[in-house]
Amino acid sequence: MERSSLERLKALDTILDLESQLNEAQQLCTHSARADMVLRWLLEKLKQSAVIRNRADSWDLLAVSLRLLPLERLAILLGTADLVQIVQSTLHDEKVDFELLGAVASCLDLLFDLSNDGRGAALKALLGVDATKAATFSGTWLKATLRATAANGSTSKTIPYALLDPSMKIWAFRKQRGDEDEMFAEHCLVPAAALLAMLAHSPSVGPTKRKRKDTDGDEESDSRRRLETLLARHVFSPARLSFFDTHENQRQHARKNHLKVTPTGLSDRLHPVKVAIASDQVAPNSLPTLLDVALRCAPATNQRQRTKERPWNEVVFATLLDCLVQDGKLKDPKTLTAMLSVIGSRASLSKDTLQNLVKSHAKLGDDSDNSSETAWHLVAQAIALDANVFTNTELAARLFHAVSRAEEEAEGFRDSSRQLVDLDLSNLRRRDVLIPVMQAFAKSRSLSTFIDLWQQQLLRGVDKDRVWLQLGHSFSDLVETSLTQEQIVEIVGRLRKSLSSDITEMGLPADTVLIQAVLAGIRSSDLLDAVHTDVEALFDELLTSFDHYDSIMGSRRLHHIWKLLTTALSLWFPLWVAEQTNKEVVVERALSILASDAVIRARSILSGEQNTVDTVRNARSFALTLVGLLRPHSSRVPDMYTQATKGLSAEQLSTSVRAPGLLQDGGLTDTHGWLVKEYFEERLDEVETGMDCTSCRDGQRALVASSTQRPQSTVTKAMVDAALAYLESPGKVNMEQNTYRASAAVQQMLEVPAAALSVGQREHMLNAVALLPLAGHGPELARMRLSLLVQLLEEPCLTADVYSAALLWQQAHFGSMLERGKDIASPADGKILDLLECLAGRVVGHLLHHQSRNAGKASLLAIAAEAESTVDAAANGNGFAHDLHRLCLVKATFVQFDRHMRPELLEQCMRVEVIESYVNALIRDVETLAKEAKADQERQMALVAILSALANLPRRGGMAVDKKQSLVNTIFEIVRQHRTDSLANILADSRSIVLLRCLECLAREKLTEPAHNDMFVQLANSLLDQNLPPREHAAVLSAFSTACQSTDASTRIERLQVLLPGNRQPSGTSLLLLGVVLSTLSKEDFVVEPSGLQKPPQAFLHRLLGGITQAGDLTSCRRACECLILVLQSRPFMTNQHSVEATLACMNALAARRVSRERILFLDICRVATVLLQQHRSRLRERLHMVVELLQTLINYFFRKTRSLDMTHKPLTTRHARAMSRVLQLLCDPPQLRGKPGASDLVDDARKAQAHVGRYIQYVLHHYCSQVLKGAVGEGVREALVPGLWAMIEAMEINNADAVKSLSTAMNNGERAVLRSLYDEYKTFGKWRGG
Repeated sequence: MERSSLERLKALDTILDLESQLNEAQQLCTHSARADMVLRWLLEKLKQSAVIRNRADSWDLLAVSLRLLPLERLAILLGTADLVQIVQSTLHDEKVDFELLGAVASCLDLLFDLSNDGRGAALKALLGVDATKAATFSGTWLKATLRATAANGSTSKTIPYALLDPSMKIWAFRKQRGDEDEMFAEHCLVPAAALLAMLAHSPSVGPTKRKRKDTDGDEESDSRRRLETLLARHVFSPARLSFFDTHENQRQHARKNHLKVTPTGLSDRLHPVKVAIASDQVAPNSLPTLLDVALRCAPATNQRQRTKERPWNEVVFATLLDCLVQDGKLKDPKTLTAMLSVIGSRASLSKDTLQNLVKSHAKLGDDSDNSSETAWHLVAQAIALDANVFTNTELAARLFHAVSRAEEEAEGFRDSSRQLVDLDLSNLRRRDVLIPVMQAFAKSRSLSTFIDLWQQQLLRGVDKDRVWLQLGHSFSDLVETSLTQEQIVEIVGRLRKSLSSDITEMGLPADTVLIQAVLAGIRSSDLLDAVHTDVEALFDELLTSFDHYDSIMGSRRLHHIWKLLTTALSLWFPLWVAEQTNKEVVVERALSILASDAVIRARSILSGEQNTVDTVRNARSFALTLVGLLRPHSSRVPDMYTQATKGLSAEQLSTSVRAPGLLQDGGLTDTHGWLVKEYFEERLDEVETGMDCTSCRDGQRALVASSTQRPQSTVTKAMVDAALAYLESPGKVNMEQNTYRASAAVQQMLEVPAAALSVGQREHMLNAVALLPLAGHGPELARMRLSLLVQLLEEPCLTADVYSAALLWQQAHFGSMLERGKDIASPADGKILDLLECLAGRVVGHLLHHQSRNAGKASLLAIAAEAESTVDAAANGNGFAHDLHRLCLVKATFVQFDRHMRPELLEQCMRVEVIESYVNALIRDVETLAKEAKADQERQMALVAILSALANLPRRGGMAVDKKQSLVNTIFEIVRQHRTDSLANILADSRSIVLLRCLECLAREKLTEPAHNDMFVQLANSLLDQNLPPREHAAVLSAFSTACQSTDASTRIERLQVLLPGNRQPSGTSLLLLGVVLSTLSKEDFVVEPSGLQKPPQAFLHRLLGGITQAGDLTSCRRACECLILVLQSRPFMTNQHSVEATLACMNALAARRVSRERILFLDICRVATVLLQQHRSRLRERLHMVVELLQTLINYFFRKTRSLDMTHKPLTTRHARAMSRVLQLLCDPPQLRGKPGASDLVDDARKAQAHVGRYIQYVLHHYCSQVLKGAVGEGVREALVPGLWAMIEAMEINNADAVKSLSTAMNNGERAVLRSLYDEYKTFGKWRGG
């Protein structure tokens, strides 16, 4: 006999297995009476047993029982058992995981939901515990969440953030008391800071865009925001108020200078954090997060507020830094660096604070200390805050010594992994430490002090610390702006004397580096005049004493002298030459310079003497500079130029040719020819070995850099001569080597712009390339060769041989030779057909410009004869399918003839019988290929070429009706083949091109059968769905437009009904085609014989509005709006009063439903409103209340609600504001009514329209003022809206002079203040006051 439920309830404790007990209780808990007994039993178990508390199914049973009991009874039972204490006892267990936390959170969330019921007051009172208990519970919950996260190895992305809700809700329901802030800091600060640190270091937190419906990112942001709010409200805001109260009291009573005080309670509140960091319970990386929250508690929108908050920022930073310092030592330098980064983004620190920070924690050390432990990132961050920290001479000296020691240690390591780290640190020391400090010295007008400190470091050895040698360029930019002319002259003179007197192994390189950096910074002519004498003396001394300096410095340091010589020569020599009146003096001085020891040594180095890379590079730079300056005065320069450029690889040419004018010098022709020859030989080696040629193109561009300015450049001539030599076929060169030579020449000439070549050079290149044999060559060389021919024919060159019919047709013969090889299916072969067509088009097009001349007419007749011969051969033979190259030439020829040839010549060149044979041959080829139905690349290529020819047939001649119908049926058969799986092996792009050519062919014919019309529309739809490239995409729309224009009215209406049905939503591609159909419609298309099925044109506009309303995706909605704008603008016969009203209602609904998520629709709605106001204003006169409603809806989206938690709303930008302003101006001040023809001079229609609008527009202005009080606009939005706002006020005043006053009386105080400010601004700047 089955036991009763009461007996089963009483027997729960007799069941030995805990899981069985819970299952039995779960089965019994089916109504309120049993749930009461189960809940009492379960609460007793939860209080007594930790085992049952740690089971998730126990809490699931509790949730089931909670749902079945009345709220009053539930409050009594839970209050008696103290559920909050039970949960807290559960959380103390170290084994709490996410599953158990989730079960407990579900129960608590259920209780909070039940307490919101009308009868849940008692339950809400139960959950509202004392602040001490709430703080303890919340802190315990957050700690349990952290433990569960660590146990599961979770990251911030995998934390179930809903688990944080119970702790925050319990705290929100607390009974408030005076010391609750201290309670929160004691129990919740540490775990909250740890969680915030985890969220702050999450890779998902940042400015990256989040995908739509990314709820995980929203939960993470919401949790972070709530934790930050709690910390700000209960920790930092009270401490800040206490700090300023104490500061104000001391100021009032003491009346003394500012005293540094400690805010009451801040260090006490942060004491748990310090203890947790010391005991390693919390990572130090939580401190930057706390600092960020603390700084954001203070307003800092203007300079006055930032100045007021600076003492608070200093104290907060000092207090948090104290948490990081343990026993006088910094626990983690990276954390302090991160804290300084937060300061840099939110506030600032005083110079004294930063100096003390660097002295205490940067570990700069003394000269004898080890610098490997120096916190360089900390130093860099301190400098980023205020580089003036190191303008103190003593501290700067310590910093520079530390940099030198670090560089010396980095040079001593040879481990590759350590060298990479040291390289990064070296770049950091140069970029973020030394250069900003140098700039700080410059701003403080003490750059001379920096020079002295820099010299001290260089005296340690210029080869040890290369970072000091890399400051020259940055230093040069500061010389003239930061030093006076007297200081620069004094420094140059002092360093020059030191260079002469301090001739030591260390002193000479140091002085050389410094004086070169100073001289490189001289830009102005006045300063150059002041130092010109010193620079001349310096240059002469360097030339005459070069061997002496060489013996002292050694070859490793000699590159500093070369660099200084180059700088001094560039500064001194041009000015000295300008001052000389006797040219013989200049020539003698040039000869003496060329005969000096320095120049002789430079030539020796360039001739191959063993030396360092830096020395060779700087010596070459000196030689090239010398060549550029002395070329007009000496005939010995070309030899030196040859030496300076000899042996350079292609990628070095761009950096070595320092004087572009030398490339134009006719006296250096031999040198340039030698350079180009060497370059081509190197390029030939690259082609033979199959290496990438990208690195070589920079060198070639350096050679032809000046060719576009001077077509007769010696470099260009040398390159053309070298290319022509490579295009020839010497007898000693085999076929394979000849291919490599031709490839090298063609590739390099493709990089030369056609504008750089003269007409004669282009003629020679065209003749050589056109006659280049291709026997045995692959299609890639043929493609490059044709590309070069097309490039060279950008401009006419009628004297070239390629304009002859024989040579032009020979290009097709060269292309057909490739078909006998193995590369028939290569991608390059399809490109060859396009290039042949382009080549023939350019040749014939250029000749047609001169068809009135005898030579041009003769060439055109010869080309026409070749085309006729090709057509006859195809018509009497196997057609064009096996001779696609000649087909491309014939097609391009006929297209050019048909478009541009004069009628009298057209009769001779395009005879009707030839065109008929041409068409018949093409139709026969198409029918043959359609019957084959093979899935291979060769057939596809033939189909594309022949269908393209059929789509571009000349207008001359005709086609019989039966042949047209047969062709249409054949093309549709090809379409069916390519839209089924029978040709699945064909590449998708090849299939799309075939279908596109079919569409273009069908667009030329009138499709009479309905099935053919439907298939034509489906074909266009399917092509647009395939994500074609832009060119092919435009071709589809163009072909569809041609088909709609050439067909009859009934077919256009049928296509309109197919694309815009009344029973389903049109797709995005259908809407694209719909726009094409609408653009071809006329009013006469709807004037057909009466039929019961005939729809009025306005019906289609209503269908379009329905498509806008029901559009599921943004693309379809925008395309429907484009169609709507087209109808409203240019198809007035499709609109009436009702359709205009329906359009307004549709736009209002669209704005209310979608603009908040898809802001781009705002612009489309503004465009529709603009067209309505421009084209249909008369129909809006009595419907302005609908316009007002639309404008009010649009205005809402400019304002971000400051108290709203809806993060999906994104405020609009200035682009949207300008569009809105244009709509308002067009409504309130219609420009089309100005000067209306036939209007009476006594009646101003524009003012009448403004006055009428002024009766309604006040409601829009009132709505704007109310929204200003509810939210904030983006940057620049209000300024963009101002013209529209002023136009509204003007219209109101035209209607009623007191309209603004009347509106003001209907507003509340806040709205009235906004209106007053706007009206005052209008009266001051916007109101017209007459002439």
